[in-house]
Amino acid sequence: MKHTILFVLMAIGVLGILSGCRDNRRNQNIAVPSPGIEPRADLTVAGERGQIRTGLGVVTSVGSSRSATGGNEGLAQVDSTLVAITLDEHGIITRATFDVAQTRIGFNAQGQITTDLSAPVQTKGELADAYNMRRASGIDREYNEQMASMEVWAIGQTPARFMSMALDGGRPAEVDLRASVTVNVTSYLTAMERAMANLKSGNSPGRHRTGLGVATGIGDSRNATATQTGRAMVASYYAVLTLDEHDVIIAAWVDSTQSTVEFDTTGTLQPLPGSSPTRQEMGSAYGMRRASPIGREWNEQMQDFAQWMVGKTPTQVIGMSLNNGRPAGADLVASVTINMTPILAAVERAAANAR
Repeated sequence: MKHTILFVLMAIGVLGILSGCRDNRRNQNIAVPSPGIEPRADLTVAGERGQIRTGLGVVTSVGSSRSATGGNEGLAQVDSTLVAITLDEHGIITRATFDVAQTRIGFNAQGQITTDLSAPVQTKGELADAYNMRRASGIDREYNEQMASMEVWAIGQTPARFMSMALDGGRPAEVDLRASVTVNVTSYLTAMERAMANLKSGNSPGRHRTGLGVATGIGDSRNATATQTGRAMVASYYAVLTLDEHDVIIAAWVDSTQSTVEFDTTGTLQPLPGSSPTRQEMGSAYGMRRASPIGREWNEQMQDFAQWMVGKTPTQVIGMSLNNGRPAGADLVASVTINMTPILAAVERAAANAR
């Protein structure tokens, strides 16, 4: 009898220790892998001890655009699916953010733009209930609510496990996801893979938060005339920040997409571009080097800026010294000549969204 009691007490003690370990991992913001999941080695990125890695993936499409026909307005629609992730030293997702920068610019059958080009552009997540998916969702859940569920599901998985989730017609078929997410997630899986290609490392011995910020402008759009096509131009800037427990940036990434949809004076779309890579992905093909007073491409300048942010607080970054929108500080003026105004707006939103 005594041996039985002793065995029970020992078992309780072991369970308590294991529970405490699990609680400690949660308190340190270290994700616990789901049981039974074997990560694929080719898509798992392990870091050094105490190291995190943060990345951003972007997939852009203009395929939902349409001509003005049958009394209906034309529409230039740009959809950029965004996946921001942070991985721990074991290649496990500790933070995830999913969103879409969806921008719509209307035009009539005379090729005149009908959208207010000065109006702010919000992402689907920022619109929340105003996006108005709830009634059509089939589960009475808005877009941002569905993405919140998918973000929770992603934490503790490897990127490979996330990308291999069970699907039914492009929608999640995982038992613990299908009741809360009815959005087609195909583009998110591709964006996750691209985020893996953009991982930037930083040291994080303790708690950390990651935020995604988007700033979109459409002011360079124009009406169609007899001498030139109309143009819906959408420039979106993206910033991802990972902050430590003192709100110091430990990893950062900045990128941008510039998408153009053209139409004529009858409101008819011109051939749509087949793909819209980001400016980081374009590299030297973006063609800024020749026009740059310092002979540096956009991606080179932004990679330097992202590294410059590390070790600073978002407030310090947002308050950086500028001259006509361009860096004026001695530690950046020789390497970055890009107008920083929309980029800093994205950085500010990323800091506000960090969790």
